[in-house]
Parts: sequence; C-alpha cells; structure tokens
Amino acid sequence: MPDALTSLELPAEWFLLLLRVLFIFLIYFFLYQLFRVQLRELFVLGTVASGRAEAAPAHRVVVVEGGETAALVGQTFLLQPSNSVGRHPQSTIALDEPFVSTNHAEIAYNGGTWWVTDFGSTNGTSINDQPVNGSAGVQPGDIVQFGRVKLRLEA
Repeated sequence: MPDALTSLELPAEWFLLLLRVLFIFLIYFFLYQLFRVQLRELFVLGTVASGRAEAAPAHRVVVVEGGETAALVGQTFLLQPSNSVGRHPQSTIALDEPFVSTNHAEIAYNGGTWWVTDFGSTNGTSINDQPVNGSAGVQPGDIVQFGRVKLRLEA
C-alpha cells in the first residue's frame, strides 16, 4: 500500500518540464527587462538631445572694417550655434588684430536670439558703438566691434 508521501510526488518528467518552463520564463523576463531599460535610455537621450540641439538659423558676419587683420572688407564668416572670436588660430572667427584678445568673445544662438558675450577683453566689445558688459543680444544689421574690427550680422 503506497503511503501518502509517495502519492504526492511528481514523476521526474513533470519536474523537468516545470524546470524548463521556469527557465524559459526567466529568459523572456530578462529580455523584457533589457528591452525596457534600453527603451528608457533611448527616450532620455532623445529628450536631452532635442533640448540641447536648438537649430541656429543660417546667419553670417561680414567684415565692415578689418583694422590690421588680414581679413578683407566684405569677407564672410558663416556662424555656427556657438562661435569663439579671438586672435587664437583655433577660434571660429580668428582675427589676427593687435586689439583683439586671444579669447576675446563669443557669438552664440540661444533662445531664438544671437548673443554676443565679451570674455573680459582688454579693448572690449561693442554693438552699434554701445559697449557690451557680459552678454547682449544682436540682430541682423547690427555692427559688432571686437577691438578695431567691425563685423555686421546678416541673415
């Protein structure tokens, strides 16, 4: 007569089947979690990139007065979303003028407006003959002066 304990035991095939189903479930659960994390990371990267990548309209600056630079009157510099201005050869707008500091200023597009930021240069920066202390907005047609070099912002 079989005792009560042996009648409750599952045959070995059922036990192996249960282990296989559990293993497959764990694999699918792991893949689901992996997919969920990847999707969340892509979403975060997409929102960060869209907030940072404000497209700057196609603008340029044109040399109005070149001072002692090699830049000729009428020479054009196409603007990027952020432009360094100075005597340094790596500057976006490199001006080899004695009255321009090595790292003189920046012209950047932010919030739908072009901004000129003076970096504490010795000879200063001005917009339409008004000195710039810190940052100031600039519009197409404005004359921006770095040292003795004058540039006009154009659309």
